[in-house]
Amino acid sequence: MNKANLYQQANGVQRRDAMEILKEYAPLISCSRGADETTLLDIGCGSGDVLVDFILPVLGRGNGSVGRVLATDVSEQMVRHARESYRQHKSIEFDTLDIGAKLDASKLARWGQFSHVTSFYCLHWVQNQHVAFANIYNLLQSGGDCLLVFLANNPIFDIYNQLSRSPKWSKYMYDVEKYISPYQYCENPAGEIEELLCTVGFQQYQIQVRDKLYVYEGLDNLKRAVLAVNPFSERMPHELQDKFLLDYIAVVRQMYLTKTGNDENDCNLQFISPYKLVIVYAKK
Repeated sequence: MNKANLYQQANGVQRRDAMEILKEYAPLISCSRGADETTLLDIGCGSGDVLVDFILPVLGRGNGSVGRVLATDVSEQMVRHARESYRQHKSIEFDTLDIGAKLDASKLARWGQFSHVTSFYCLHWVQNQHVAFANIYNLLQSGGDCLLVFLANNPIFDIYNQLSRSPKWSKYMYDVEKYISPYQYCENPAGEIEELLCTVGFQQYQIQVRDKLYVYEGLDNLKRAVLAVNPFSERMPHELQDKFLLDYIAVVRQMYLTKTGNDENDCNLQFISPYKLVIVYAKK
């Protein structure tokens, strides 16, 4: 998940979902106060394109602009890439943040609190959900709100599990559980998330869990998407990375996620990815 350039080329599903959800939630999160009073924290900004292309235009719809913006990611490479890509956006500050680690008082004091917190396709990578939600609550101003979008489950996590049991790949995937959504095998993710929200202090919130579908057109598009978020391949010798991808595709076929075509090199081959997406809107 440190391949910033590749991620920006292969994050079609993330961009599609962000655009759709932001359009839907625009009436709730659009700024109603003056730009100088409006502050935004984006958690898991990745390459920065979702923030700049979708979040900021929607958030500033009420008055045309947003004040201070802090964009964060756990990956230093992602932060450097985003900072360089959007250096012309002087109002955006980029910094590293592990939202799953308890924030110390000095960092909280330095950053202050925000009127809005957003996070798209990040929180399913965080195993300590309680700490993450508590951090978000503490980073919000009184009356501030957050819009959090993350995966409940996705076939990619089942594929990781299956490959990790192979003697060929187990030594590179020894910590596979760290990279599987905490809600992957949860029967009632909305219930668990509601309990978390209440525990950390939120009283006003809404939670949706939606069934979604994304189709990767062609083998190359699927490979790029897999490489962009796969945390294991960079541990492997270069000559094994292509073999890992081939085994990944074989598992995809076994799971009946292939829609058309029989040839792995067929550009018309379609790969179906059904998943459940969590949308949380909460106000402090």
